[in-house]
Amino acid sequence: MTKPDWAAARALFPALKKYTFVNAAGGAPLARPVAAAGAAYYAEALAHGDAYWEQWLARLEASRAALAGLIGASPREVAFTLNTSHGMSLVAGALAGRGGVLTMRDEFPSTTLAWLNAGYKVKFLEPEDRRYPLERIEAALTPDIKILVTSYVQYRTGFRQDLGALGRLCRKRGVILVVNATQALGAMPVDVKKAGIDFMVFSCFKWTMAGYGAAGLYAASRWLKEIRFPEAGWRSVPVPETMDNQARAMKREASAVEAGCVHFPCIFALGAAARLLTGLGVGNIQARIFELNDYLEAGLKKLGLQATTPLDRACRSGITIIKAKDPAKAVAKLEKLGIMTAARGEGVRVSLHFYNNRADLDRLLAGLKRVLKP
Repeated sequence: MTKPDWAAARALFPALKKYTFVNAAGGAPLARPVAAAGAAYYAEALAHGDAYWEQWLARLEASRAALAGLIGASPREVAFTLNTSHGMSLVAGALAGRGGVLTMRDEFPSTTLAWLNAGYKVKFLEPEDRRYPLERIEAALTPDIKILVTSYVQYRTGFRQDLGALGRLCRKRGVILVVNATQALGAMPVDVKKAGIDFMVFSCFKWTMAGYGAAGLYAASRWLKEIRFPEAGWRSVPVPETMDNQARAMKREASAVEAGCVHFPCIFALGAAARLLTGLGVGNIQARIFELNDYLEAGLKKLGLQATTPLDRACRSGITIIKAKDPAKAVAKLEKLGIMTAARGEGVRVSLHFYNNRADLDRLLAGLKRVLKP
């Protein structure tokens, strides 16, 4: 694939003219085509009312296909949800009674609370130097553990799991693999088939750059024949237009969880974001992020600032945690300088995407010098 024109890609984001956005892990700015895709729905509804219903349904399926392509799935394995918490709750409900859960101590609550709330026995694995080595995960898979729930990238450290190795381990041990891909999708390549993922959930306002209101759920086809999701409605059946209020047979597709009418504009924006990311190539995006990471790490070293994130390439992501005594205070000061970061883990979390450039990093480094080394 031809290397993208990163300057042209950056020009799609008007907000970057006003701010230094180095907080993709918190919430990314919108690109013009993404915002336009969502706005088109409102313009059509304003001018035509509900006359575009069939077109909107077709656009819904086109967005599903675009999202499926981004993760290496088939469209029937992909559903739209509201957010990660919603998707994880659906999966937890569908797998009720299958055994205990192993998850990581560093997980965001969206990964874990659904399982605790559903009454699962949940075991939390402690990190080793902010990492979760495969051998430690394997040792923690005691006979009572039947489900492994983990983020691809940890939000508070930036540690990135080896999904392929996890998938092989889970298949060997007969364990169901459930992945939260929120902090990776759009920045790090994800192929659900190659990784052997059973279920994957993800929000799309971060690295996927689609804004708030739409998220995704992947359920491997082999599970769609076996499970029943805990929510159902008139659009959960194979032919919703029959409006059969006594229907018992639900669709054997992930979209069965889309129980009623969906939020078209958010999903259309997500479809546009998926097409933008696919066009740039997520492999190219990862390489771009790593290139920017290298520049950032060199700058931090010159300033004498410590990155607590695991920096070896095998577990690197787009997230860098810069140690700070008072992260919240530092982030607030940076924001006053127009530099958008977040306070997470042990310091200031910086998260770089393809739309960033060295000028952004120079402003960030100057801000960090001013804030952390007065």
